Amino acid sequence: MWNGQQVFRGFAWITLLSCSVLSAQAEDPKILTRLRGLGLPTLDGKVTAYYSAGCREHAKKLQTAIEDMNNFYQSRLGVHLELPLALLNAEDWKRATGDDYSLPQVAGDPPVILMPATSDNPVYGLMAARKAAIPPEELQAFLKDHHTTFDAVAADFVDFIGFHELGHMLTTQFGIDPQDRWLGELLATYWAYAYVSERQPDWKSAFGLLGRPSTVRPKNTSLEDFERLYSDVDDYGWYQGMFELRVREVCPRLGVGFLRDLKQRLPLQPGTELKWKPLDARMKPAVLVQELDKITPGFREWAVGFRAAP
Repeated sequence: MWNGQQVFRGFAWITLLSCSVLSAQAEDPKILTRLRGLGLPTLDGKVTAYYSAGCREHAKKLQTAIEDMNNFYQSRLGVHLELPLALLNAEDWKRATGDDYSLPQVAGDPPVILMPATSDNPVYGLMAARKAAIPPEELQAFLKDHHTTFDAVAADFVDFIGFHELGHMLTTQFGIDPQDRWLGELLATYWAYAYVSERQPDWKSAFGLLGRPSTVRPKNTSLEDFERLYSDVDDYGWYQGMFELRVREVCPRLGVGFLRDLKQRLPLQPGTELKWKPLDARMKPAVLVQELDKITPGFREWAVGFRAAP
């Protein structure tokens, strides 16, 4: 059995799987073909939704949200995504992807947004990692005020992770070159949160409760460590929590204007596949922080949290 620290690091590792636009199955051109061959029920619409038996309402909720997110960003920034949704249980996930049940991800060519349908997915069990970072009195007050349970909040946060994955795609579709991996992660969350904060109050509440770093500082904490080690940092979830804190600070002030400003400062040909430069050719994290600080002050102060000694 894992203790609390091990659970957190387990969640950190599984969160890493979501950090990339492309998963291990992303190059597999057969996912959509296999998905169509499963004979699953579907929901027609601008976003076609495939779903496992018994998951119609959840699939409809996600389909509606993805379509709404597309409308939101089409009207605000002239960008949207065209890809189907698959809300799957463990058996259907295995049959569609050939891999074990995993967390939300965009995979395949053409891409599909894969979402877990049931709580036996590993990411649900590892939500205890996020729960451990919340002061007990704050958690109980939140659950009481919102008339909900932690399991329900965790389910909303899992759905939010799927929209983080869509955020990775929107970054390149819109035409932003994040330069560094850490900004790529922050931006994926920013796209999701900018939409959610205006249109999905339940997910916004879940993010407000669970979107935070662990109170236990890991061995690796610098942005330089993140760029250098990436998949091998001591606690990837801690970094995600730090990025989430900054998103919650910037988004209420700048909204989608932050994304528009970044496109001007860090342009990428819209729709171009993002290929990370070698480490020594990337923008130094301190320089990138300074560039972001020109858009909205506070990034330099926030970055101090990565330099403080554990």
